[in-house]
Amino acid sequence: MRHRRTNEIQTPPTSDSLLEPHSQRNESHSRSTFSYFSLPLALLLSLTALSFLQFGDFDYTLLFGAGNIAGRNTDKNIVGLKKIKNKNGKRKNRVEVKARDESKLNNLSAEVQGGIGEAEVENVTQEGSEGNDDIHIVFSTDCSAFQHWQSYLLFYSAYRIKQPGKITRIASGCSDDGKKIEESWHNEHIKKMSKDYNIHFTPHFSTVKDEAGNAKGDYKFFNKPMGLLHWLEHGEGMGVDVNTGKMKNENTVVALLDPDMILLKHITRDFSNEKMVIRPSHDPERFRVEHGVPFAQMYGLGAQWRRFDLDTITSDASSHAKNVGHNEAMKHYPVGPPYLATVRDMYNIAKKWVEFVPKVHAEYPHLLAEMYAFCIAAAHLNLPHELVEHTMVSNVDIGGEGWPFVDKLSQRTRKKNVCETMTNGSIDYLHAPSSSIPLPTVIHFCQRYILGEWFFGKRKVPKNFFTCEHPLLEVPPLDLDNYDYKVPTGKHGIDLKEDVSRKRAVRDGFVICTVTRVMNEASLFFKSGCKKDGAMEVNVEKSLNMHRDLF
Repeated sequence: MRHRRTNEIQTPPTSDSLLEPHSQRNESHSRSTFSYFSLPLALLLSLTALSFLQFGDFDYTLLFGAGNIAGRNTDKNIVGLKKIKNKNGKRKNRVEVKARDESKLNNLSAEVQGGIGEAEVENVTQEGSEGNDDIHIVFSTDCSAFQHWQSYLLFYSAYRIKQPGKITRIASGCSDDGKKIEESWHNEHIKKMSKDYNIHFTPHFSTVKDEAGNAKGDYKFFNKPMGLLHWLEHGEGMGVDVNTGKMKNENTVVALLDPDMILLKHITRDFSNEKMVIRPSHDPERFRVEHGVPFAQMYGLGAQWRRFDLDTITSDASSHAKNVGHNEAMKHYPVGPPYLATVRDMYNIAKKWVEFVPKVHAEYPHLLAEMYAFCIAAAHLNLPHELVEHTMVSNVDIGGEGWPFVDKLSQRTRKKNVCETMTNGSIDYLHAPSSSIPLPTVIHFCQRYILGEWFFGKRKVPKNFFTCEHPLLEVPPLDLDNYDYKVPTGKHGIDLKEDVSRKRAVRDGFVICTVTRVMNEASLFFKSGCKKDGAMEVNVEKSLNMHRDLF
């Protein structure tokens, strides 16, 4: 079943304070530096992915011939060590940073004493779609505060890994005042990441109507198909070319995501690298998104849509959907986000999806109705999807997702723990297209993740998380995935622990640690723009423990 509830670009600021584990927070940095420098030179040279080390009272930045953090071309050769005396004494959680130049205020990240260090955001242009895929990511939201913070996080996650192409948030049902607020906020906080990050507003679509057209309820997931179609017809650079009758930019690949997703790897139209791809079939037929060849993440929907009243839903007694047998249905149609198709194909699907979804919901007025409607629309148009499993992880207890990449991550990175890998500043190379270590493309954080007394659940995230005054998340210990128990939320104490399998611990730990890092990075990036009387005041205290503080 679905696992929902159940690019001009600046370089993102990076910070080892995000990596400072709970178990080491108050430890002294009094270790001798001699033992580090007695390491063989060959070992240092082998650490080509490591961008930052902290030895005793000094920070050492490994210098590369050319940097390859998050996707830049590089020769990856370490050419020296730069020693910088630490400025930190006791950690201060609230600081003010005076701008050296008012015009550059937004190009400064916060200077945080106690580990974050200071970094000036570098002005660079993104290596966009030149020589790469022409991708346009879209995701559908309403105008609630709940999906406001998720939208910021999704944009930032794409920005931090330098995802090529454009990204558009489709926001449905905003009031006039709400639209003005969202548009202003987007221009101030999202556009600073990329001029290609957009927001598209649509009418309210989620009303459920009876046969007479009278409102009788609300199904918010109508926004996805109807918002998508509205954007395809009215969005910037979209619509039908009046001269050709074809969709503008019809060769562009549209990737439809959910707002509660963060990107770990580039979304691409090319699935030919067997090492980086997991597919349910050992004999895949196609390897690239093209006209007539859409791809999508496999979901546990089965072939249940074949049992719906297809005559009524499609209004076509000869609909191709009726000719799809069980095996074909299982092989090509149990799909969900990320969905990938060319603009031409996505437009055709969206039109039928919008037509069919009210009828599917009338027959099946439950969660997943719009997903079954997508399956029927694709089958009706004879657009079988190539299924992939690695583009998402979400539910730690099931197969058919990218968990095999997570399960083997420590082995491949030669780290003891997945949390050590995913919360360490040296792992940025994992997100680069050139990395030989596979990761899931996105984390779909729509479940509840608990390990030990650490928790992440999207519905518990404070809606004002991305503000100047809100603290960051407390950082889990590096060995979190070694915990073999969990304590139910709302309860505290080792006596209440419940056993957790090793596999589940690795997977829960992966999500908790990765989402914590990305949310903290995103929060710091937001805070780099906080202004007050020519200064920036930010709260960078890593103090919010969702398990302890939010129940």
